[in-house]
Amino acid sequence: MNNLPLSNLIILELGSSLSGSYTGQMMAKFGAKIFINELTSSGSPLRYLVPSDHQIKWWNTISKNKFSITIDPSFLPNNLSVGDILSHVDVVITDIGPAQWEQDPWLKHYASSVKKPLVIDIFPSGADMSHLWQGSSLAEFTAANSGMMHLTGWEDGPPVGVEAPIAEYLAGIMAASGALAELGFSRKSLTSPRPISMAMHEAVLRMIEWQLPISALEGKPVLRNGNNFPMNAGISNMPLTKDGKYIAISAASQEVAMRLLHLIGGPELANHPNYATPKARAAHMKDLYIKLNAWVSSKTQEEILRIAQEADIVVGPIYNSLDILQDPMVIERNNLAKLQLLNHEETLQTVRIPKVSGIRQAELCNAPDLGAHTFDFLQLISQKKINQTA
Repeated sequence: MNNLPLSNLIILELGSSLSGSYTGQMMAKFGAKIFINELTSSGSPLRYLVPSDHQIKWWNTISKNKFSITIDPSFLPNNLSVGDILSHVDVVITDIGPAQWEQDPWLKHYASSVKKPLVIDIFPSGADMSHLWQGSSLAEFTAANSGMMHLTGWEDGPPVGVEAPIAEYLAGIMAASGALAELGFSRKSLTSPRPISMAMHEAVLRMIEWQLPISALEGKPVLRNGNNFPMNAGISNMPLTKDGKYIAISAASQEVAMRLLHLIGGPELANHPNYATPKARAAHMKDLYIKLNAWVSSKTQEEILRIAQEADIVVGPIYNSLDILQDPMVIERNNLAKLQLLNHEETLQTVRIPKVSGIRQAELCNAPDLGAHTFDFLQLISQKKINQTA
C-alpha cells in the first residue's frame, strides 16, 4: 500500500453528493486516505440511494477503501479546532458551492487556516445562479438540463436517459484529474493549492463539445438519431441477431461499406445507385438499415461475428453487465476482484483503472461502518499538529 501514488494524501469528504463521493473513490483506489464525515445519526444519505436489499452492495461500491468519521465541527476536543483540521488535511471535498463557504461550519475557517488544503467543490448546477438556471437544481436533472438526453434515443421518440449518473461520474473524474494537476503545481511552486469549483453540468458539456459548434454554425440543434452517429455517412447500427443478442456494426470507409453491402446483398445491393456512394447512402440510410437488420436477424451472434471476421468487417458483440463479468478478456486483465461483504455475501468490484505499471493493486476493503474511524482521525490530526510544532 505504501508505494501507491496517492498514499501520502489525507482527504476529508464532506457533503453527500455522488460526484464528490466518486472523486474520493477515484483517489482512494490510488492510495489516498479518504475520511467521510457522516454527521447524522443514520449516516450519509448516499447509503440509502438504492432499495434496502441492495444498500450493502451499493455502499461497498461507492465507499470501499474509505474511512468513516462523525465529527461535529462545533464540538471538537479542546486541543483541536476546525482550523487545525483544515491545516492538516490535504484535500477537502464538498458540494455546497463557493457562495456558501462563509456560512459553512467547516469552510468558513478556510481563509484563516495556517496551511490551506485543496478544496474540491462540485455543486448542483443552478445553486449559484438560480436566477439563470432553467429547471431544478437537483443533481439528477443535470444531464437533462445540459443537453445530453436530447442526443440519445430515436428521432421520432422521446429522449432517453443514460443508465448511469453520468453528470456525477464525469464531474468526479474531472475533479480528481484537476486536483492532481493543482496539487502538483502548488507543491512545485511552494504555494497554497487553489480551490477547484465546478457546477455539475459543466462536466457534461465536455462530452458534447462537437455538437455545440455545429449548432452555432448551422443555427439548429443536433438531434438524436437512434443508433446512428449524427454526422456519420458510414453504415453504423446495432441490430438484433437471431438468438436475441445485439451486435454493433461500423463501416465508415467506402471500402469497408462495399464489403458489407456485398456480404448482405451481393453486387446488386453494392452497386445500387441508392447505396453505392456515401452521399447516396446518407439519403437512403433508413432503407439500408431495414435490409441490414433483416440479414442480421437471420443469423446468430456467433455466426455474425465469424462471417464478419472472414469478410474483414468491423463487428462486435454488445454486452450486458453479466456478459462483462463472464468475459475472458476482462478476467484475464484482472479488471475485477472479489469482495466479501459484511453479510458474508461475495461480490465482484472493479479494481483501480487505469493501472500504473510496477504498482500492485490495493486490496479491496469493505466500506466503513458509521463513525468507525473518528478516534483514529482525531489522533492523526493531533499527531500532525504536534509534529508541526515540534
